[in-house]
Amino acid sequence: MDLTSHKIPNWLTLSFIPLALLFHAYFGQGFPFALTGLVYAFIVLFPFFIFRFMAGGDIKLGLAIATFVGWQVFLESLLYGLMLGLPLVLVLAWRRVGWQGFKTTFTRYGVILGTRRYLAPVPGEMAGLRVPYGPALALGAALAVVLNKYQIFTLVS
Repeated sequence: MDLTSHKIPNWLTLSFIPLALLFHAYFGQGFPFALTGLVYAFIVLFPFFIFRFMAGGDIKLGLAIATFVGWQVFLESLLYGLMLGLPLVLVLAWRRVGWQGFKTTFTRYGVILGTRRYLAPVPGEMAGLRVPYGPALALGAALAVVLNKYQIFTLVS
């Protein structure tokens, strides 16, 4: 849904948080495990929302992921999501604005660095695009869970 409508429904993300808390309280690693993941994700992700690096739906998806997988795997999933998201962002931006949009954005960044003055993005440039990040976060979470489950690779032990 995020790819087509730029929306991640609240019923989808917010319903998973209490489900994860209940699951871990009765069957999983305990209520504190899930609650710690939720609190840690909020602390990490809320600044991304404040500074408008990520939208609210992406933040709520991250909270749901962290409540299910815990703070350590969440940290890895966020890192993998950022790594997987960069190519996604570049491909989607290229499809929407082409070479000229990239060129305009990087030229504007050069002027900003040279003059130390902010210049707002203009229509048709890469910096003005809204890019869905939910799929990258979901893929990052899946990758982190699989890599940790089968002990293939882990960043946080």
